Amino acid sequence: MSITISHPLAGAAAAPASRTLRASIPLYIYAVSLAALLTVVGVLWDISWHRSIGRDKFLSPPHILIYLGAIFAGLFSGLQVLYNSLFRREASRAGAIRVWGVFYSSLGSLFCIWGAIAMLTSAPFDDWWHSAYGLDVKILSPPHTLLALGMIFLQLGACVSICKYLNADAAETGYASRTPVLQFLFIVSASSLLTMVYTLGTDFLHVRGMRSGLFYIIAAISSLLLFPAFGKALRMRWGMAAIGLGYFLLVGVSNWVLQLFAAEPKLGPILTHTTHFQPAQFPALAFLPALAMDLVLQRSKTSEWVTALWMSAAFVGVLLAVQYPLSGFLLESPGARNWFFGAQTWYYGNSPDNPFRYRFRPHDIASLPEMASRLAIAVVAGWGCARLSLRWGKWMQTIQR
Repeated sequence: MSITISHPLAGAAAAPASRTLRASIPLYIYAVSLAALLTVVGVLWDISWHRSIGRDKFLSPPHILIYLGAIFAGLFSGLQVLYNSLFRREASRAGAIRVWGVFYSSLGSLFCIWGAIAMLTSAPFDDWWHSAYGLDVKILSPPHTLLALGMIFLQLGACVSICKYLNADAAETGYASRTPVLQFLFIVSASSLLTMVYTLGTDFLHVRGMRSGLFYIIAAISSLLLFPAFGKALRMRWGMAAIGLGYFLLVGVSNWVLQLFAAEPKLGPILTHTTHFQPAQFPALAFLPALAMDLVLQRSKTSEWVTALWMSAAFVGVLLAVQYPLSGFLLESPGARNWFFGAQTWYYGNSPDNPFRYRFRPHDIASLPEMASRLAIAVVAGWGCARLSLRWGKWMQTIQR
């Protein structure tokens, strides 16, 4: 596919394009932000569906929600491309990427279209996979991997699309009234992407793993690849904390709502009879280490390498201080077995008499030397990821197309 970036027109011809860019928030920006949210809510619902009911179909309600997100993003982004290509004047096309010499698109729209195509392609693939091999035993089966990549492209495309307008607002005054709306939409999209990444790492980012060092290594890598970049792109004083809080609310509200609806297992073996949807685990308090990183970023006056190191150390340190004791409460305390914390949730295929249902297994708890070495690895790995993310965030601040 041939993609070229058209040069901005000089002089008076560029002025109409600039005014058009800043006049209002296009409808497709709202659509792709909603699509990013729908897809990840659909995934959370689908995981709960498998934990609570087991049997699903091609057009189960969670699948429909996921596919609607893909359709919204692909359709509205595609219409935006057609509108730019067929009806806008050449001056307006100066802020677009030229594709195949015919079409004019924003970079974010291209990401959304590619993501939507991958997601919709995975749907019949997943249906065939179930027919041929039965239910998935892992999150990342081949069709789910294609679906996950499509969702990540879609959600990233939503963030990139919004960056175009946030950067335009930062370049000129007089359009501050729409900036808070754009920042809110960015938080929705970025929180959806963060939730998706954390969901893909569920095998490591779970309550029982919070007392082993591997949890902090995976959390540092996945979080520090995203938080610094999104914090810079958002252009908010507490941007990383806002995105971390968005993740917490997205997962938390999904959990709290799902538990209100009846659901019974329909696929054996059924060892524990449940009557309502079983939610995901209580979300990590990622907004607290994100808040510490915001403070580091605000006060740092040194090189990005030093800033990245302090951000990584702050993230790992605060995450350890918060999640280590919280894991004990969530797993062992009767006070956590309620609607809010959801610690009583249990997969129907597991025995209700499991001796470790409300206890840590011996291998869940790392020794002090092992924990110390893995925390050091987490800080070093997070350092590299944060440095890369800061550079990525600078690029996001320059997006104009």
